[in-house]
Amino acid sequence: MLTTVSCIQNNDDILEIKSSETLLQEINLRLEQLEKPSEDRYKTMSELGLNLDDLSIQRVFIYLNDLPTLTQQQELESLGITLYLNSWIPPVGVHPAGFLIAKVPVENIDELAAKDYVIKLDSAERESEPHSKPG
Repeated sequence: MLTTVSCIQNNDDILEIKSSETLLQEINLRLEQLEKPSEDRYKTMSELGLNLDDLSIQRVFIYLNDLPTLTQQQELESLGITLYLNSWIPPVGVHPAGFLIAKVPVENIDELAAKDYVIKLDSAERESEPHSKPG
């Protein structure tokens, strides 16, 4: 079982500790585009494969030790987070954390990262491809 980061630090620090560089970059692009729209930035976001239907929403993988409890689900949903519970992949083998896909309002990403049961956050914006060829 993985240990989680202490919440003694402020939420910005916790976001940086728990998030991938890719996720941090995407969140920054979204926030900058919402604050000061730019055609060049929008094009970059499109080329990166970001969903541009709603710039205030970031798709993420939330890494956890266990599927969120009903209380945790309600807590996250109260932050406007949409959890896709049917996407849950449990911990297996050398991967000590499971994960699920969620849509998170960018203004609440810090609060999500601050939850002690959230181990790690990563971008779920880009389409994954297999690393090996079938057959």
